[in-house]
Amino acid sequence: MAQQNRLYVWDDRFLYLTGGIVSGLTQRHTLTLLVSLGDQGFELGDAQGQRQRFAAALVGNQTPRSLDAGLEPLLSLNFDPQSYEYHCLAAMLGRRPVRSVILMPDRVDHDAVRAAGEGRLEPAGLFRLTTALPRALSGYRAIRLPMDMRVSHIAQKIKKELPLTSTLEQLGAEVGLSAHRLRHLFSDKLGISIKSYTLWARMRRAVELIAQGVPLSMVAHDVGFSDAAHLTRTLKQFFGLTPSFLARGMEVRML
Repeated sequence: MAQQNRLYVWDDRFLYLTGGIVSGLTQRHTLTLLVSLGDQGFELGDAQGQRQRFAAALVGNQTPRSLDAGLEPLLSLNFDPQSYEYHCLAAMLGRRPVRSVILMPDRVDHDAVRAAGEGRLEPAGLFRLTTALPRALSGYRAIRLPMDMRVSHIAQKIKKELPLTSTLEQLGAEVGLSAHRLRHLFSDKLGISIKSYTLWARMRRAVELIAQGVPLSMVAHDVGFSDAAHLTRTLKQFFGLTPSFLARGMEVRML
């Protein structure tokens, strides 16, 4: 596997492939599937400093964890609450913050993983890879998921209208709900609060702009942060990566 760091970002998921990474505690609003692409695995640590080694693991949303893969190649597949896979994997994870999982080798397209790591996989193939990897997990089950178009509409609006200026009351009125009812319905259907989801959307937008070479001060203004320093701290909390590394240390593709 090539050692170039590569980040592929869609509306409802992102895929990160790296030749090795060590990061302090991060806490994301996505549900993460981590897979070692080497022989030694990786270590996850919790907020109390307890560490455990894995070959593959699910990490729940808003779960503080450190990551140490050393120089081992690693795949990190992150699902937004708007994705179907997020909810299937959340059901698989249950109440556990982290779960060791097993990828069934005969269900993994190793050539596609290698091509993604080398930047050779076309967009359709990349997306197929993100849908195939969860299904390759032992114990993965598709679930019934009732859809509420009001929640889907608000989630999409949050992503597309950054920095969001609408109040919760205005968002609720747009879909015929009170602010209180929207807050409850959003959390119930997506498993994340509107406030947390909005912050995640801002982080996704910031990554996109940084990858385009937009100056950090302008990025901060665009996504609603008071200054570049605040944005830098928040990005590091989410991804364990600095804006300079996002801009120069990896290849980023928005899909």
